[in-house]
Amino acid sequence: MKPQEKWLRRLLSLHDAGTACFPSQMGLNSEAWRGLLWRLAWRVPAPDPQRDQRQALMTELQHARLEESAQLAAWLGLHMAEDASPMHQLIACASMGFNHLWQDLGLDSRAELRELMIDCFPTLVVMNHQNMRWKKFFYRQRCLQMDGDLVCRSPSCDDCCEWALCFAPET
Repeated sequence: MKPQEKWLRRLLSLHDAGTACFPSQMGLNSEAWRGLLWRLAWRVPAPDPQRDQRQALMTELQHARLEESAQLAAWLGLHMAEDASPMHQLIACASMGFNHLWQDLGLDSRAELRELMIDCFPTLVVMNHQNMRWKKFFYRQRCLQMDGDLVCRSPSCDDCCEWALCFAPET
């Protein structure tokens, strides 16, 4: 099994368990969702009212940020490893969550997220040589490249009082 497929399976299992902070269908449109399930030969789990309610709420909360998520997914797609699709959409969708990216994905640690990034977005790992937190890194890179077309959610890092937190060693 390719590492990209392993990660897709991992995220799908976390979604099904309700431990990831994804909207319904992991934020994918119906065609992409069916394609992912077919590719992984995955069975949709039995309904779980608590999980399903949480995913419905996340769907509603993220609805206002669909364009932002699509733009981030397109940018991530430029850096995605072969056979990792639709990982760019999943990471973009999870980036709309409220916690650290590894937490919104339901992963066990930031180190596990780094492994995912190495396997699925190796060029971004090289670009993030200062080990910045991933969501902040994504937005900082996009802001540096967009020349004002994007409202930056990332601070001016060199002047920020939280610099040590964002560039902290992995734990």
